[in-house]
Amino acid sequence: MLKKILKITGITLLILIILLFSAPILFKDQIIEKVKKSINESVAADVNFSDVDLSLLRNFPNASVRLTDFKIINKAPFQGDTLVSIGEISLKMSISELFKSENEPIVIQSFATENGVVNIRYNKDGISNFDIALKDESEKDDKESKPLNLSIDNYEIKNYKITYTDERSGVFAKIDSLNHSGIGDFASEKLDLETKTSAKITAGMNKDTYLNNVAFGLDAVLGLDLKNSLYQFKENKAKINQLELNFDGSLAMKENQQIYDLTFSTLTSDFVNFLALIPEKYSGNLKDVSTTGKLVLKGFAKG
Repeated sequence: MLKKILKITGITLLILIILLFSAPILFKDQIIEKVKKSINESVAADVNFSDVDLSLLRNFPNASVRLTDFKIINKAPFQGDTLVSIGEISLKMSISELFKSENEPIVIQSFATENGVVNIRYNKDGISNFDIALKDESEKDDKESKPLNLSIDNYEIKNYKITYTDERSGVFAKIDSLNHSGIGDFASEKLDLETKTSAKITAGMNKDTYLNNVAFGLDAVLGLDLKNSLYQFKENKAKINQLELNFDGSLAMKENQQIYDLTFSTLTSDFVNFLALIPEKYSGNLKDVSTTGKLVLKGFAKG
């Protein structure tokens, strides 16, 4: 009897392992087409990716989903422009999430993405290239949308490049070598998000460059009130080149406006670190200037 039970158990486990290995292969094409169809029915853009890798064993009992060569290509009036290009997106979730109905929110435990390029543009008419969500005319204004249910252990963004161009004002900016990670439970309406960020920043207006490839770092705890769209800076430490800054305050996103109340101050720093922030247009006049002493800087932004 014991041998029979062990034999049945062994066969059952073997079948289960075979299914875990073969399911991603057997249903791969269906998964790819379903994901592409769902995305493209939701946006006014062409969304595509080269491959989907679904593994039920890599993080068992969680499932791992990996998309490669993900792209969003704009339609008119930015026809053919690449809005987003991402080398790889990886998601981790419970296997049971793969079998939910279309109306049920999927709980994602963690995600990672790397080698991304994001191009944000406003044309001369003030139209943005990222407003690609299709409008549902039948949807009533008072109808509440279901919240996205994220129970994230951690997330990570590696090696991103983000460009911003506003043809109306001439303002341009580029964030290069962006690396960002965070830990927070987005299933809660209120949470503290622990983040680490590093990047290099270039910014200017028209033909004048005010920041040129300036190193930026930020370790911060952000208090998020998702229900009321209120965001608070808590424990944080920023660094621009060698100039260290502290931020405090809040930012509230209202229907037709943004309300911000921010203060910032530097830790005591050598004055030469401040000179590194002077726009490139004027920095040539300071190449032979020698400096000594310390700098303390304080300021606020409110409105």
